[in-house]
Parts: sequence; structure tokens; C-alpha cells
Amino acid sequence: MRIIRASEKHTHGNRSFQVNILYPGANLGNVDTGYLTVGRIDHASFRPPGLVPMHPHQDDEIFSYIRSGEMVHTDSTGHQEHLDSSYMMLMNAGTGISHEERAVSDVEMLQIFMRPSQNSLPPQVHFSEFENIYSEDVWRLVAGYDAKAPLKLRVQTNIYDIHLLKKSSVTFPDHKIQNTYLLYCFSGSFKIGDHTITKGDSVIVDENHTLEALSDSDLVLFEIRKDAVYSETGMFSGNRFH
Repeated sequence: MRIIRASEKHTHGNRSFQVNILYPGANLGNVDTGYLTVGRIDHASFRPPGLVPMHPHQDDEIFSYIRSGEMVHTDSTGHQEHLDSSYMMLMNAGTGISHEERAVSDVEMLQIFMRPSQNSLPPQVHFSEFENIYSEDVWRLVAGYDAKAPLKLRVQTNIYDIHLLKKSSVTFPDHKIQNTYLLYCFSGSFKIGDHTITKGDSVIVDENHTLEALSDSDLVLFEIRKDAVYSETGMFSGNRFH
């Protein structure tokens, strides 16, 4: 088990936009700044009139995972959508997509940069309306390569979330020996083994574990095939710092 504390992340921003960036591989001392298919995870907060201006992506899979607030998304494929904690988006940048995000109300979210299985794929943008904001005490598949995933990743990784209520416990969904896991604590705190994990911390582990909530907690789980084929040259998800 390897733990990356929130204090180890890279922090950038100003009064209207703050981002704490996790480069999981770099924090583990690896040459690669990512961890297998996960390039980087940005834990971002921004408020009106916060604006992330139009900028390009290439060969990135970008999942906008919102837990609070609302923002307006505009992109070069012609979409303009209001996103919030029940209406989320995934961009398969492929050969190229540009987008901007504008805060309508105070937003807290993850911008997750995944690595595609290959470069130069056709660009696509997907949106999904979730029935509930939270999935209490049950893992929910939100994005991935699984046929049932609401938002489609073009790499062998599935992303789950859960709102784990205080004193509840859970294990990983359908654990398989060919998978490794990156677990991100969006909010709250929980126990895994002898370790206490709090907001902004990450855990990388191969074996199945029981998670016990010390407080109401929002968790995001990356189920990664160990033998997944992926690109390391994406504009944001690739093996580099920004």
C-alpha cells in the first residue's frame, strides 16, 4: 500500500481559482509523473467570475467530476452545457479539442486526465445525467471502458464513486487480481488497514481492502488493468509536469 498525502500535491491559483494537482507517479518517486493510465488529477475550486479560458487538449481523456456548484462548458465541437454534480462530462480529446469553463456558482471538482489506449483517435465529448447526486454506501460506475459506464473512457480503466456514510464500511467492487487501484478521498475521512485517509489524500493498492468511514466521505476509485496499453504523450495526461 502506498499513500500520497494532500500536502504533497502541487498548488496553483488565485482568489477565484485554486487547484491542487496530483502527479501520482512523481509522488511515488517514479520517472513517469502518472500512474499507469492516470495522468494527473486536479482538485479544483473556483468561484464567479472564475474562468478557465479556451485552451487545447490532444490525446487526453478528461473527466469533469463535479461535487458542488455549477459551471458552463463551451468547446470547439459546438457544445455549450451547464454542468453540475448530477450532469457531468467526459472529453476524449484525440486529435484535438479546445474548451473553456466558467463558474456560475462556487465549484469544487476533480478534473481527471486519463491516458488513451492510443494517440490520434477521433475527438468526442460525452455528457451524462445521473439520477442521484450521491450513491450512498454503494459503488457507482461513473466512467470507464466497461459497456455499462455512462461516460466512455478509451483505455482499460473504470472510475467509481461512493458517498460513504459515517461508520459504514465497504470493499472494492468486484475485485480481480489483474487490477490495481488508485483511491482518492474527495472529502471526509476513512480507515484503510491501520491508516487514516483524509481529504485530498490518495492510496495506491493492489489487494482488496475494507474502507471504514470515520465521517461522511466522498471517494473516487480508479480500477486499472495492470496490463493496460496507454499513451504517455498526451498534452496534459502525458509524462510531464505543467
